Amino acid sequence: MANPALSAIGFILGILFNLYATIVAVRFVMQVVRADYYNPLAQAVVKLTDPLLIPLRRVIPSIKQYDTASVVLLFSVLFLKMIVFKYMSLGAVPAIGASAVIAQLPLVKLILLSLLDVIHQFFNVFIYALIIQAILSWLPNAGGNPVQAMVAAISEPVLRPLRKLIPPMGGIDLTVFFTIIGLFAVRIFFIGTLRQLFGL
Repeated sequence: MANPALSAIGFILGILFNLYATIVAVRFVMQVVRADYYNPLAQAVVKLTDPLLIPLRRVIPSIKQYDTASVVLLFSVLFLKMIVFKYMSLGAVPAIGASAVIAQLPLVKLILLSLLDVIHQFFNVFIYALIIQAILSWLPNAGGNPVQAMVAAISEPVLRPLRKLIPPMGGIDLTVFFTIIGLFAVRIFFIGTLRQLFGL
């Protein structure tokens, strides 16, 4: 039987690692979609990630306009999560949207699982942004909200292609709904295929 104290520690650490990883993923996506960095929510993301990103940028240069250090930090956070769970015997680690048993996995497979977790985090950023945007669209006076501005900036690149194919029906924009379903389906297929390929 699992130690209740270790299970509780694992639960808390899993949430904290994944939450910070999501924030780092948002930081990278913000740059890609050219979100407004003066947005209060964007400033919060910057302040939370700068302490680790600024030192990393001194040794990891950007590739074109992409902040490579953000991706390296994201991978490092998720890989550290794997190491902590494995060597502290915290049980199954929350990764790629599931609980992965990693006690017997070699280092190479931990690296591969961390890479899949990176991909999963990027999918999550767009899916969460779309869900929040859908919820805010039903609320009055949400137009000037900093959260709405941020999620709109993140969502627009994935919504734009579908908006050309799916016209509003009865005045209702179903693009967000279909995009969320599509992203879930692509994530399941892509990560599932890579798990089979890597034997995870």
